[in-house]
Amino acid sequence: MIEAIQPLAVGIVGAGGMGRRHAHNLHHKVKGAMVAGVYDLDAGRTAQVAAECGAAVFANPYELIADERIDAVLIASPDDTHADFVLACLQHHKPVLCEKPLATNPADGRRIVEAEAAAGRKMVTVGFMRRFDPYHVAVKEAVASGSLGQPVLFRGIHRNAQAAPDLPRHLIVTGSAVHDVDSARWLLQQEVEEVFAHGRRIDPALADGAIDLLLLQLSMSGNCLATIEVYISARYGYEVVAEIAGERGAAVTAAPNLAILLRQRRRAAAIHGEWLERFQDAYVIELEQWLQSLRGRPFTGASAWDGYVALVVAEACIASLHSGQPQSVRIAARPGLYSEQ
Repeated sequence: MIEAIQPLAVGIVGAGGMGRRHAHNLHHKVKGAMVAGVYDLDAGRTAQVAAECGAAVFANPYELIADERIDAVLIASPDDTHADFVLACLQHHKPVLCEKPLATNPADGRRIVEAEAAAGRKMVTVGFMRRFDPYHVAVKEAVASGSLGQPVLFRGIHRNAQAAPDLPRHLIVTGSAVHDVDSARWLLQQEVEEVFAHGRRIDPALADGAIDLLLLQLSMSGNCLATIEVYISARYGYEVVAEIAGERGAAVTAAPNLAILLRQRRRAAAIHGEWLERFQDAYVIELEQWLQSLRGRPFTGASAWDGYVALVVAEACIASLHSGQPQSVRIAARPGLYSEQ
């Protein structure tokens, strides 16, 4: 008789929109795992998500991380808590999937990389979910096949419907553009060497100094260029595009809604309203592959090293916004633990 494999017990730290989506997916759509514990600063949200999943309620995030009943941790709390929670997971030898960003500055990202390298095994995954989106994966496969020839250009477009009125000045970089930076690195298998950033406030309702339109020019390590447009007050909906142009062809992510409506002398296609809808399939695949990796299977998601590099590039982008000049990207030496990436 074959012994059934026990489901992995996952603790959720942060039960807002992203944490609730992960909890729902783990409970309803992903096999081999269970939501075993939930913490959020808002006790009402904690209770609601825990009740949906039949999970234990924790009043302290560090107690959840340390609890012996928790096999792995998913962090979806506010950005400025990520580094401390990830370091606590490493201290307790708990695998962790941390939503981006890994930290709020490169120094804390480097601390995590060094702590994981000292432990001698990869335990940290960063939630750059586009690596699991079928459309992005198709572009990746086209590049890897060699059919496009040598890549020469990455083009990224990233648009949200509306920015929050109290938008922090650089959140468009640390909260949005880092996804596109990771896409460029992952699709090209090249590092960013220089950035040049331009930012504008388009929506007059935003606070003075806020930026809701960002253009990035990147010089990559393989003689390739990249352009990234992030516009988070685009009104019409949510849209992400990634394109690789090569010497002999190009590959671009297809429109996720392929049905065309013909009505009243018009052709129209639906646009997603926000990222949770657009990347739902990617979130499920990401969780499935993360959990499989905890049982020993290979994993293609972003590592702590990828999270750290994204922070270094983001810092250079912010410096370029301030100076109005291109900025070099200086990445610390890569520890041997990440040499096979």
